[in-house]
Amino acid sequence: MAQFHEPPVDPQEDTSPSLAVRPRAWEARLAGRTSQPNVARWVGAASLLGAFLITAGALLLLVLPVPEAPPAPPVVAQGDLATAQDDLATAQDDLATAQGDLATAQATGNAPLPTLAATQAVQVLRPDDARLPTLDTRTLAQLLQRPPVQVGTPNPAQSLRYDPFTLIPERPRSEFIEYTAVSGDTIDGIAKRYGLKAESIAWCNDRRIVFVLRPGDVLRIPPVDGACHLVLGTRNETIASIAQQYKVEPQKLANSPYSNFANLGINDVLPGGLSVFIEGGQGELITWNVKSDVQKDESGRIRSISFATGQRGSCGPVDPGGGVAWGNPLPNGTWVRGFSVGHTGIDLSAPVGTPIYAANSGPVLFSGFSNWGYGETVVLAHGPFSTLYAHMTTRNVACGQFVTVGQVVGTVGSTGNSTGPHLHFEIRYNDTPQNPSGTPGIGW
Repeated sequence: MAQFHEPPVDPQEDTSPSLAVRPRAWEARLAGRTSQPNVARWVGAASLLGAFLITAGALLLLVLPVPEAPPAPPVVAQGDLATAQDDLATAQDDLATAQGDLATAQATGNAPLPTLAATQAVQVLRPDDARLPTLDTRTLAQLLQRPPVQVGTPNPAQSLRYDPFTLIPERPRSEFIEYTAVSGDTIDGIAKRYGLKAESIAWCNDRRIVFVLRPGDVLRIPPVDGACHLVLGTRNETIASIAQQYKVEPQKLANSPYSNFANLGINDVLPGGLSVFIEGGQGELITWNVKSDVQKDESGRIRSISFATGQRGSCGPVDPGGGVAWGNPLPNGTWVRGFSVGHTGIDLSAPVGTPIYAANSGPVLFSGFSNWGYGETVVLAHGPFSTLYAHMTTRNVACGQFVTVGQVVGTVGSTGNSTGPHLHFEIRYNDTPQNPSGTPGIGW
């Protein structure tokens, strides 16, 4: 085989190496290899696909959240478990003791109230306590086999009873309080509000306020029924004399919790200006001033008048016509008491059954038994005037009648707040009490 010798390469020349000429046998072998299947290409493609899948899986692991691992079960030390089991056994013993005590108490009927010491014997383990014990199957079976605690039906007389509200007991007052009157108030209504008699309020307040009560008037309300008395230094008054005046026992007045006599004796002279409250005392007789309801027209003329509206003897709204001349209502009577701020009329005594005459002419406003202390009463209208006749035994006129001056309207008696047979006589002008003694023709 002839050999070809390539000339030496000169590195200084700008020429590429000569193409090597391969032998024929090499060429034949190479041609046969290229005609076989290209397995290497398939292997390479599979390798590339595997690499792609691995890369995609890694990316998914990076993107998706990683789930948290479940918490490991707590490790309970053997010593802590034994301590917890001992505590449980102690609690069971305490429970058995308590059951025995309860059974004994039920048998005797005296069930004791639970104490704090009984509840402190049981140790309470919170869920976050690291020493939570576990029960074995044997201990659990013993606990389940215990019979339930039997609680008998309690005796209603021995059981505790609880009310869903707080009871505040009523406490009696020991001092006076002040009350400011509002529109619509009456002495009788105020007295009922405080559980007192109307006279008790009247005896402890200015008579003008009592008989003509106006909104804004301030009343002194006593703690209990009784009367008030102001000691006058010129009278040399004593506890005994005041007690006699108000019809109470001297010693009771001296020991009253509502009066402070500074250890004075019942016969010692009291200092002037001392205010004394006599519990259960009875003051002067009070004849209440009943208000009339007057209706006027636009010109101011009285259109109608009614007396003691709502009481059975009231005649309702009446045209107040009449009024001519005045006459004496009880010519054969005896003067007893005159007109004053605390007494709105005059009192004339006479035997029971003595005739009483109309002091003027006019329609009947009221004929009946008065709830204000007047007893059997008749009231007549005379224009802007009205007259009242109280404490009678009988009444001779009724609603709807027109009475003339001098006509018999009733007879003397002692009904209502009265201490003896007499006539209480009033004259009012526009419902304001006037002094009858100053009226011409009355004769007193």
